[in-house]
Amino acid sequence: MKAYCALLLGISIFVSVCLAEKVHLESYATNPDSIPIGILPFSAQSDAAIKSNEPWKVIADDLDFSGKFMVVRGQKGDSLVFAQKSVAIYIAGRYTMRGSLVAVDCFLRDARTHEELVEKHYNGEIKFMRGMMHGFSNDMVEMLFNTKGIFHSKLLFVKDEGAIKNIIIMDYDGFNQRQLTSNKSINIFPVFFDSSAFIWTSFIRGHPDLFKGSIATGKSFALVSSKFVQTSPSVSLIDGKVTFASTRDGNMEIYSCDADGTGLKRLTSTKAIDTSPCWSPNGYQIAFTSDRGGSPQIYVMDADGANTRRLTFEGNYQDSPAWSPKGDKIAYMSMSGGTFEIWTIQPDGSNPVQVTTNAGSNEYPAWSPDGAFIAFSCHIGNKTDIYTIKADGTHVRKITSSGNAKMPDWSNFY
Repeated sequence: MKAYCALLLGISIFVSVCLAEKVHLESYATNPDSIPIGILPFSAQSDAAIKSNEPWKVIADDLDFSGKFMVVRGQKGDSLVFAQKSVAIYIAGRYTMRGSLVAVDCFLRDARTHEELVEKHYNGEIKFMRGMMHGFSNDMVEMLFNTKGIFHSKLLFVKDEGAIKNIIIMDYDGFNQRQLTSNKSINIFPVFFDSSAFIWTSFIRGHPDLFKGSIATGKSFALVSSKFVQTSPSVSLIDGKVTFASTRDGNMEIYSCDADGTGLKRLTSTKAIDTSPCWSPNGYQIAFTSDRGGSPQIYVMDADGANTRRLTFEGNYQDSPAWSPKGDKIAYMSMSGGTFEIWTIQPDGSNPVQVTTNAGSNEYPAWSPDGAFIAFSCHIGNKTDIYTIKADGTHVRKITSSGNAKMPDWSNFY
């Protein structure tokens, strides 16, 4: 991780985009939210050629995933072909390999004149190729749409192997999977604490406790422990406070604690089951699941437990609320016909919208850091994998293929 960060800091960047060229780009774009862009294979400047993780393919996949571009993959910069497909800009590049090291030059060019608009250079170990190209893709999104790209973000998920369940971290697109826990126990409900740590529920002591671990080393310690249940943690992006569900006082209630496990505070006090808390992005409110009205529904309360109100009323089983990074929506899973679908609703309880319509049971929503996508686990037959979908219900993609992946959590812009 340290080497990766050092690599990113060492990247040389040269940018030159004039206002006239930006106007030219807009004249070619038929949809301001989806710019046609050509991407050409990068040329090898040395005898050795890259056989996997080809830089141009990584960039093409990134931009295609974003839904902000209409990606045209080609073999050469043919101005006539680009004009026929309304392509105003294209990406080309070259690379040089020397042993385990690679130098990559990336160019954004005008499709009509082939003039260079942006030039960027990357140097590092070949194993960091995907990360370097994700960085270029992020720059393209930020330059053309004035918003951050998500291509350096990560996902946590549970790899379910029956009696043993472990936490895995991977890139946003499913690549570079790495196991974080190896305690031969049940580890579930993982969430990012920050870029270096994560929190989850583990049965390593024979009962479910909250643990906090290092993403770099996997070393961990018990954050909140008792002889009762501690589960479903959520972390506030504002101050690192943790909220979770526990039976430590006899009934499943919502609690909060400081980032180090101290300052424990009970937030709910009912005879019902209260669980699955989720912080709002501003840290002022907490969404959670409760059956206090007779069936599991989504509720919202202030961070201190006051002013509780019911959010959902449709259906008889709603669970796993996830607050969008912008604070404008809450995603949740809702049972329909014996299976779950992902829905969103506004924090005032208005405009409930079904997001997923694909086959299977769709569960455990988690938002991308830009609020454009929702990751979820989809159970079809005897297999469960992580999928992503745009919040408007389009661009469904399968991210894992192991058939035993569930409970995703998506990182911030780390």
